[in-house]
Amino acid sequence: MVLDRYIIKLWLTPFLGMLSIVMGVELLARALKLLELFADKDVQWGFMLTLLEAVLPEFLMVTVPMAFFFAMQSMILKLYESSEMDAFRASGLSYLRIFRSLLVLSIITWLCLTFVSMVLLPKGQKTFQGLLAAIQTMKPAPDFEPSRFTQGMDDFNIYVKGKDKDGLFQNFLLEDRRTSTPVIYMAEKAKLEKSTQQLQFTLFNGTRLEGQGEDIRSLAFKRYQVSINMGDLGMLKMPNMKNWAFTTEGLWKLVRETDRTDALAEWNRRLLVPTTVFILMLFALPLSYTPKRSGKTGAYLLGICLVLLIYNLQVTLNQKVSNGSYPWWSMWVGQGGFFALAIWLFYQAGRGNYYSISSLFSPLKRLWKSKKQVQ
Repeated sequence: MVLDRYIIKLWLTPFLGMLSIVMGVELLARALKLLELFADKDVQWGFMLTLLEAVLPEFLMVTVPMAFFFAMQSMILKLYESSEMDAFRASGLSYLRIFRSLLVLSIITWLCLTFVSMVLLPKGQKTFQGLLAAIQTMKPAPDFEPSRFTQGMDDFNIYVKGKDKDGLFQNFLLEDRRTSTPVIYMAEKAKLEKSTQQLQFTLFNGTRLEGQGEDIRSLAFKRYQVSINMGDLGMLKMPNMKNWAFTTEGLWKLVRETDRTDALAEWNRRLLVPTTVFILMLFALPLSYTPKRSGKTGAYLLGICLVLLIYNLQVTLNQKVSNGSYPWWSMWVGQGGFFALAIWLFYQAGRGNYYSISSLFSPLKRLWKSKKQVQ
C-alpha cells in the first residue's frame, strides 16, 4: 500500500497539470473559433460560456487518456532517473506490481469516461447544436431609434422619443401582443437592462392598459418591470430538439431499427474512445525507457507520435464507417491492434527487452554494414 500511494503521488501532479494545460488550450481554441463565427452577432458572454461548457464532455474523452499517458511517462522517467525503478526491480517487484495502483485508476477512469460518453456527451451535443443553430439565426438586438416605432420584433412594438443624459428612454411606449388580450405600457422614463436570454425594462411613472374596446383596465404605477424573452422577440429561436436522434436512447434505437451507418459509427465511437486509456497506459512503460545519460525528449516525442497515430486512426475509421466504406467492426480491429501491441511491448519490457526507434532500424544498419564490407 505504501508503494501504491507513492506511485499515485508521483503520477497525480503531472496528470492534473497536463489535463489543465491541454483542456485550457482546447477551450481557448474553441472560444476563438466561436468569437470569429459570431463576430457579427450581438452574443452575450453567457451564451459563449454555455457553448464551452457543452463541449467539455467531448474534450474530456480525448484529453483525459492523453493526460493519463503523459503523466505516467513523466513518472516513469523520474523513477529511472533517480534509479528507484532499478531498486524496485532488484527487490523482485514486477512492473505489474509496481503500477498496480495505476491499473486500478485506469479502470476507474474508463468507467468514468464511459459515463461521460454515453450520458454527458449527448446532452452536451444537444445543447451545443441547439444553441449554435439559434445564435446563427439570431436577429440583431433592436436599437430603439428616437421618434420611431421599432420594427422586426415578433409581437412587440416599441416607441421612444429619445434618451436623457442618464441614458434613460424618454416618453416610452411598449405594445405587447403575446396574448389574445393586448397590453400597452406608457411611461415617462424607461431603463433597459440586457441579460443572457432576455431584455428587462424598468418603467417609471406610467400607465398599464390591458384589453380592447370598452373592456379596458388601467393601472397607474411609479415603477414597473417588464421582462421579454429573446425568443419572444424573434431574436433567438431555439430549434425543437425533442426528437434529436443522437441521444443515447435515440442512437440505440437507430442502430437497432435502421441501417444508418452514421448512427452505427457514432455508437461504436462512444464505446471505443474510453478504452484508449488502457492502450496508452500499457504503452507508457516501453516508450519511456531511456538510458540514464540520455535525455527525456526522445521518449516524449515518441509518446506524442503514438497519441497522434491512435487518435487519427480512430477518426479515419469512424469516418469510413460513417459513410459506409468500412464495416463497424473495423474500428475495433484498429483499436484491438494497438491494444495487442501495447500488451506485447509491456510484456517484453517486463522481461527486460526494450524496443526503441533505433532498434527498429538495426536490421537496415546491419545490412548497410555488410554491403560496405563486401565492397
